[in-house]
Amino acid sequence: MDETLVRFFLREKPTLALLAVEEMEPAYAALITKRIDSTFPHTSSIISELEAHGLIKSRPEGRIRYLELTDRGRRIAKALRELKEMLQKPDMQWNRLERMGEMQRKAIETGKSPLNLGPLRRDLAKLKGQGDDEVRRAAEDLDRLIIAALDEIGS
Repeated sequence: MDETLVRFFLREKPTLALLAVEEMEPAYAALITKRIDSTFPHTSSIISELEAHGLIKSRPEGRIRYLELTDRGRRIAKALRELKEMLQKPDMQWNRLERMGEMQRKAIETGKSPLNLGPLRRDLAKLKGQGDDEVRRAAEDLDRLIIAALDEIGS
């Protein structure tokens, strides 16, 4: 495995630059510089490195060097995008769980518990099946609160 390339992509700007080339059409250094909030010399260095590793190719037109991903670059960009989504997923799950907790509190306060809590439990079941361990435990705790509230109403 090429450790240089691994270390290269563990830095923020090269990853952002590769994803910017993927997202922009046409892509060129000045646009990527703005997109990734970098300096032009640093961006040029990153682009040269990406090209040296066969991830992008450039074609000059006048004074502008247009950039596009190679097949290998597309595969790596896809993997980086998926990694980014996976890293953000727990935050989305926590946000969803917090909203569900708020819905549970409101349903109990308004006395509409049975009508609102059944669908909420279905959504919690999905979250319990796909979340990380902490999210799953928090979802299970919220589910227990809902069951207790439903039992109290039924008594």
